[in-house]
Amino acid sequence: MNQVKTIFIVLIMIAFIGSGATWIIQQKNLSYDLPVIKPVPSFSYKTQDGTVFTEKALQDKVSVLDFMFTSCTGPCPTMTNNMKHLYDYYEEIPDVQFVSVTVDPETDTEEILKLYADANGVKDNRWQFLTSDIGSIKDLSRNGFMLYAGELPRGHAIKFILIDHLGQIRKYYDGTDKASIRELRTDLNYLLKEAKL
Repeated sequence: MNQVKTIFIVLIMIAFIGSGATWIIQQKNLSYDLPVIKPVPSFSYKTQDGTVFTEKALQDKVSVLDFMFTSCTGPCPTMTNNMKHLYDYYEEIPDVQFVSVTVDPETDTEEILKLYADANGVKDNRWQFLTSDIGSIKDLSRNGFMLYAGELPRGHAIKFILIDHLGQIRKYYDGTDKASIRELRTDLNYLLKEAKL
């Protein structure tokens, strides 16, 4: 009789622990921590195709943005490679886009950016390469995205910036780090669900 009682108590404890674990998982899903940092400010740049790209193009899509330059021999090739993997990964989801802003506009003309885009397998408008004058780019990096922009082009930030469908900055990631990119993917997928895109 004591053995039956012990088994019964154990079964109740297992059920209690199971329901507790389920509650914890539900609470974690309800409290996903991805706060709004600030809206992306107004800007108007040219793409590699010569079209105008403004902050309004960030509306109704989830975007990943970075600052780079095509002749960089430091972190930029790794960042571009990681961006390319994301671009390929979300190939079937048109509501995800990628934006790379050059920090060396004197070298990175629209023509150079077009060649760079082609060399990196960009075949549609889901990944745009932007250019403007250096003063505007410094201002956008420093004041718009709160990133270091002291000694451009070499001193640019290596962050990927996740922007939601309302054009709001949500989080920063190390654009050279695989674990950080995996975290970005998880957060990006959450934003897609949040926006119901």
